[in-house]
Amino acid sequence: MSGAPEARVTMTVVGVGGAGCNTLNRLKEVGAPVKTIAIHTEANHLKAIKSDVKLLVGETVTGGFGSGGNPNVGERAIMADLDRIMAAIGRPHVLIVTGGLGGGTASGGIAPILSAVRDRFPDVIRIALVSFPFSWEGLGKVNNARYGLSRIMGVADLTIVNLNDILSKKIGYIQVQYAFKYADSLLAAVISDLANLFYMPHVVSISFADFEAVVREAGLGAVGLGVGGRVADAAKTALGNILLDAEIKEADSALVYLQATPTTSLEEAGSATKLLTEDYLLERVYWGFRIAEDLNEPRITIIASGVRSPTLEGLLGISASR
Repeated sequence: MSGAPEARVTMTVVGVGGAGCNTLNRLKEVGAPVKTIAIHTEANHLKAIKSDVKLLVGETVTGGFGSGGNPNVGERAIMADLDRIMAAIGRPHVLIVTGGLGGGTASGGIAPILSAVRDRFPDVIRIALVSFPFSWEGLGKVNNARYGLSRIMGVADLTIVNLNDILSKKIGYIQVQYAFKYADSLLAAVISDLANLFYMPHVVSISFADFEAVVREAGLGAVGLGVGGRVADAAKTALGNILLDAEIKEADSALVYLQATPTTSLEEAGSATKLLTEDYLLERVYWGFRIAEDLNEPRITIIASGVRSPTLEGLLGISASR
């Protein structure tokens, strides 16, 4: 109807700690159309971050020198400036908080932020996108990550976890600087694709209600990105690129986001969703399709929610699907 108000989904991405802030740098490089907020306890690192808002938190606690790998210090730093953080976040439709668990700032700070948003604005969808440290980084970091993740899962709608040990198995042969850039790029690509769901024109759209059905109070999630000569190949690559030991057949629901050329046929476009419904027997699969003139090959992002992870269940001592 002419003159009808436009309903626009708003999305804010918060990077907490070193790895979380690095992801925001990559988001800026790819031009993701989202508001970004960098939160850190280390002043020098924060200076190098490109973000719409930068918050040095807990100066009275850390002096701007970081949390020293202590989640309790990270939490105190966040709580000391929680009002500033909440003012910066506002009330978006979707809040994504990302960080690398194992240190102090993200392990101690992500959960209090999500908890505050849940308490003040329960309608906001809260997604945590975090990485779990390499096992060889030592028991101290692993225990920090366990502490942080157990609390995050209690306050996030969807918690997507990437296990660095699986990342190491896939790309452990490349140079360290490129390996971490690759990890940052993966997270940034996921966030960018989520933003594109709502901000770009589509041949087949995923509504905000569909998105909410996949992620609201969904527990543990897994994500994979893939490209291939054909859509089915890209989907198989995306499933193979999931950095969590999740059994996709046990997922409650999934979201498939396809970006491909205008020549893509209906049968070809539907092959990714068909893979999940027929081979993986998922009953609830939402799919979207955007024509991307700049792509030479189909690109697919798959998000599965309500999954189980034997690794995380063993580490946390509980069922990690909820």
